[in-house]
Amino acid sequence: MNWTLPRRILPLWIGLAAIVLAGCITVGHPFPKDAVDLIKPGITTLDEIRKIFGDPVRTGMDDGKLAWTYIRYHASILGDFDGEDLVIKFDPQNKVASVGFNSTDTARPIKR
Repeated sequence: MNWTLPRRILPLWIGLAAIVLAGCITVGHPFPKDAVDLIKPGITTLDEIRKIFGDPVRTGMDDGKLAWTYIRYHASILGDFDGEDLVIKFDPQNKVASVGFNSTDTARPIKR
């Protein structure tokens, strides 16, 4: 019996084995959650957001406004999951129009 794998399938098996051995996956990158409370709609600018949070993971348009999204999700093979996402919409003057922040950390109060 020949137990060799076709050359095309071997990288898939190696990748799958690496994921299983690692036991977790992270999407996005950490961002300063405590700084979310510093964002002031109508005052904070796009440049200030970039200085505080860096480049967004995603950009797009939402209701005709430029929207930046920051995310960090982490899941383990054991079923643990935690994460945050931050969506900031900008007005035509590149000032924050609205902020949406979600987290699995239910102990963290949102100050507004």
